[in-house]
Amino acid sequence: MNQLPLSAALDDILRQTRHLLLDFDGPVCTVFAHLPAATVADGLRQIITAEAVPLPESVAATADPLAVLSFAATISPDLAARVESELGDQETAAVATAAPAGYIHELVSSCRESGRSVSVISNNSARAVQSYLERNSLDGPIGLVLARNSADMLKTEGDLIDAAIAALETAPAACALVTASASALEAASLTGTHALGYARMPGSRETLTAAGADTVIRSLADLALRLRARPLPN
Repeated sequence: MNQLPLSAALDDILRQTRHLLLDFDGPVCTVFAHLPAATVADGLRQIITAEAVPLPESVAATADPLAVLSFAATISPDLAARVESELGDQETAAVATAAPAGYIHELVSSCRESGRSVSVISNNSARAVQSYLERNSLDGPIGLVLARNSADMLKTEGDLIDAAIAALETAPAACALVTASASALEAASLTGTHALGYARMPGSRETLTAAGADTVIRSLADLALRLRARPLPN
């Protein structure tokens, strides 16, 4: 079967979409643009090793702070809470200098003006996400934010998507997720949610397509224009 061209595939998705879900890290901003994630992960590891807890090789080598938090949660609730609190502090500091993704304001405005809702999902700290949205005047038009409130709130991408669908009281096929994460695209496909890959990095289109993206966009401007041109019927 021939694959639809990008524009036709995107138009077909938007005809079905009533709720746009934005992954925070990527489509909204790059969280650790000026504070390297690897540096944050190192700081979290120090909290763990100070308790004489040996680190598995994968945790010792990872540059992903969330992977370090996930490991801390397997040791004890107290350790997880301390690591999560430090990570939240670092994320909040990081988003203070994070620049908005190109055309994110136009995308949110176009989505709302076309009769659709906009939500943000994230495993980043809720206080960091909310701080960023408020600082950049995005908190008003974004109706739902699902993010990490504690170590117990560290969810898989699939869990976050399912929670958003439940909170919106809608069907998966009425939602579309915009994300730069291959694992989030895979999760969206499994839930039945439309998966829009955001290829913000050179060479990422192939990775996102292989992860199951229904279509891939290079700029949020493309999505904003098509949303504005395709309002939902009243």
